[in-house]
Amino acid sequence: MALIESIGVGFLVHTVYDLIQLSQNIKKGGFQDQLNTAFDKALKDTGVREVSVRNDLKRFVADHQPDTLLYTPEELAKAMKKPEPFGARFLDHFEARIIDNTKLYNWIILGYLKEILSLLYAIAARNTDNPENIKIENIQKLFPQESATPVRMTPQYVPSYPLQKNFTGRFAERQMLTDWFANDEQPVMVMEAIGGMGKSALTWVWANADLLGLPLAGLAKGTGEHAAPHQLPEADRPQGVFWFSFYEREAHCQAFLVKALQYVSGGLNVLPPNASVHDLVETLIALLQERRILLVLDGFERELRAYRSLNAAYQGDEYKENEEETQRDCTNPHAAQFLSRVVSTPMQGRILMTSRLFPKALEGQAGQPLAGCRHENLTEMHSEDGVTFFQLQGVKGTRAEIQEACQPYGNHPLALRLLAGLIVKNRKTPRDVQVAKKYFPLPKLVAKEHHVLMVAYKSLEKKHKQLLSRFAAFRSPMDYKALTTFDPYKDEGKFNQALTELEERGLLLHQDDPDSYDLHPIVRQYAYERLGDKEGVHAQLRDYFSAVPKPEKVETIDDLTPTIELYHHTVRAARYDEAINLLQNRLVPNPLHFQLGEYQTIIELLRALFPDGEDNPPRLKSEGDQAWTLNGLANSYGNSGQPHKAVSICELAKEIYEKNDEKNNLAVVLVNLTNNQILLGRLSDAEYNLKRSIELCQHIEDEFKETIGREELGRLLAFKGEYEESASELNISTKYCKKTNDNQGLCLDESYRALLALFMREAKSALNSAKNAYEIVCSRNNERDRIQSEWLMGWSHVELAVGTPSRKNAHLKRAENHLTEALTRCRKINMVDHEADILLTWAKWHRAKGNNQEAFNHAQEALKIADRCEYRLQQADIHNFLAQWHLDQGDKTKAHHHAQKAKDYALCDGPPHCYKSALNQAEQLLAASIRV
Repeated sequence: MALIESIGVGFLVHTVYDLIQLSQNIKKGGFQDQLNTAFDKALKDTGVREVSVRNDLKRFVADHQPDTLLYTPEELAKAMKKPEPFGARFLDHFEARIIDNTKLYNWIILGYLKEILSLLYAIAARNTDNPENIKIENIQKLFPQESATPVRMTPQYVPSYPLQKNFTGRFAERQMLTDWFANDEQPVMVMEAIGGMGKSALTWVWANADLLGLPLAGLAKGTGEHAAPHQLPEADRPQGVFWFSFYEREAHCQAFLVKALQYVSGGLNVLPPNASVHDLVETLIALLQERRILLVLDGFERELRAYRSLNAAYQGDEYKENEEETQRDCTNPHAAQFLSRVVSTPMQGRILMTSRLFPKALEGQAGQPLAGCRHENLTEMHSEDGVTFFQLQGVKGTRAEIQEACQPYGNHPLALRLLAGLIVKNRKTPRDVQVAKKYFPLPKLVAKEHHVLMVAYKSLEKKHKQLLSRFAAFRSPMDYKALTTFDPYKDEGKFNQALTELEERGLLLHQDDPDSYDLHPIVRQYAYERLGDKEGVHAQLRDYFSAVPKPEKVETIDDLTPTIELYHHTVRAARYDEAINLLQNRLVPNPLHFQLGEYQTIIELLRALFPDGEDNPPRLKSEGDQAWTLNGLANSYGNSGQPHKAVSICELAKEIYEKNDEKNNLAVVLVNLTNNQILLGRLSDAEYNLKRSIELCQHIEDEFKETIGREELGRLLAFKGEYEESASELNISTKYCKKTNDNQGLCLDESYRALLALFMREAKSALNSAKNAYEIVCSRNNERDRIQSEWLMGWSHVELAVGTPSRKNAHLKRAENHLTEALTRCRKINMVDHEADILLTWAKWHRAKGNNQEAFNHAQEALKIADRCEYRLQQADIHNFLAQWHLDQGDKTKAHHHAQKAKDYALCDGPPHCYKSALNQAEQLLAASIRV
């Protein structure tokens, strides 16, 4: 029944009714038409608008002869005993169809149909003795009464927000939010404000009190009559509300997508097997198109570059002005994908984001929000609200006196709460508003906020100051047991009294269910800055987290949270060499790199080892550890689609090793440097660095590293069109790898031979080499190599399908399997450097199948990635494909445009340092596009 309640009763009930009626009354000859009518009616009655679903249902019926279908309840019951009943054939058809369906909405329909068939089987099995018992009224008893109002879902909070008492006012803002949800066509709203302005509190009150009409602890008494105008009527309320806080420890985009999809789908598994993050995004959006559900993304700045670091919890609103553009970028490409999709898709659902910065992904030309996004800046409280708040907090004074006290602080909510705490707790004249006259805030709003924080902090007893600053060392909410780590009293009563004092002053947040404590981000930043003996405090927390048991099995990054916290506090305790050992033994490369593909997390972890900045070496004693750190950081930047950053890190490492005459490490970093230079089309620099690496290895007589250099040189020469020289370098590499049983080297040699053969239009040879690589990688469990071999096998089969028409379908089927596997695995570990190549090969596959629009769509998706990352060689390939596609459509003008772009990109540094095969193709397309 969970499926029925969460997905929607309509489709299921109507389809069961219609199919049962048909099974009783149908005649063999009219089955097809009547079944078409039944499905049409079910879809129409429940408002399902997905055209492809309707067409699939009709196509299935049309493709099967009447004698293979079941007509009566008796036959339906007998079918359960058959090896291939109707239901199995039906689902097999859909599963095969959906592999090639980028609209994953069909998986939701598949879930419906599985449930429908199981119910039909159960009904028929129970009623075979008397088929007349199968009537509408009997079936109706199996379902809850259908109503015009959709089934409401219990709101879910990840986690709850600790609203402090006496939330006051914000009536205009609450009305604005209600109007947006009820009437606005823009599905996304971003509420932007500096820290402490009350974004989260306002959103929490509106979502619960106004949107859902729920009683709310912390909402000031006596404001109910003011709240009523912005409450939604019962009939207009959403089906559900999902709240996700990015302020939580290790909260990240993928965790949001997983939990949001679980909620929106009602717990139904609507994803295909081995679903990627891309699949999560697409499926979640498909559901939001049909369901009136609100998703709240609180503190989204933590997903932006400006705040995405291990130290984000201690960070304020400041960042360098010249870095604003890049600082507003999403660090996770799937977060950017999600935002760009929801803002451009008509949907029933709504997305409300709170953030200190406006995400770049939602911005169009001239810095304006995209059409589907509404951007609101939250400013100070109304002066009357400030008066009401002070009175509720117990401050005594006239209305004019309170307004005078609040005005210098710009009615900034956090500043007013802290100021009220100072007044109420003043020892000489408690609660008297005149106390505020002793404090003179500084000119700017942020400075005012910090001034009152300074006063509030200084007014605390010494031990209370120490407690607050030590609590600030935690990066996220903590339970009572964790707080006792810093108990200076060793007396539970005194410790609890200190906690109460901090709560009453508005400095410590507390909620009972679940029992947790937290600090406002601004308070945490301020208190942490004043923490004495930071290294000693983090050493205590290091000991605390080291006692947490290791996870028995790692399936998601959440399983690594205690280990990551242990690493963080080890670094903050300045135990860098201990931290690097922890990182190598428990986090990188396994499971973060090979298993999870969490490249951005790896970047954050490694950057913590650079307290002097990335322009200086990591603070590690061992030069080997320094090299490992620099190379790991560069590789992660490269894998995550940041090749320019990867090059700059490698260049830094190169300078260090050259200065110290470390030939061994220099040879390694030169090879790593070239991997990203090739992607960027800097082929001249790449060739120089590879040949220099080989010479260094020959000088120090390191044949293993020399072989790696020759292997990569073979790949580079293939791009340059020097095919014989490429094959020669790969043969030298293979000879050494066979001698030393280096399977990874052999795997890469075979992959590069496949690439070389494809450039030479020798698809059969390419397939053999790709298969060899695949066989090797299957025995090694290296995900990156597996993805590369799957992609190359898929590409080879596409080329063979085009070149051998008699076996076209067989090759396309095999290509489909390999490319599905490659793209799924690629996206699952966020391997951005290969994603565009795989998408382009999918485009070629669709072109070979005659699916012109799908071919174009895949090429465009590939181009977005290549353009964003500035992958020059991939840009050349994609523009060549688009030129050919437009030629196929008869549009020579657009074909010429793309062919010229392909040529420009393929030229790279100019001959001979050019992408030869792409350049040749571009010149042929240019000639074809100007013919009369």
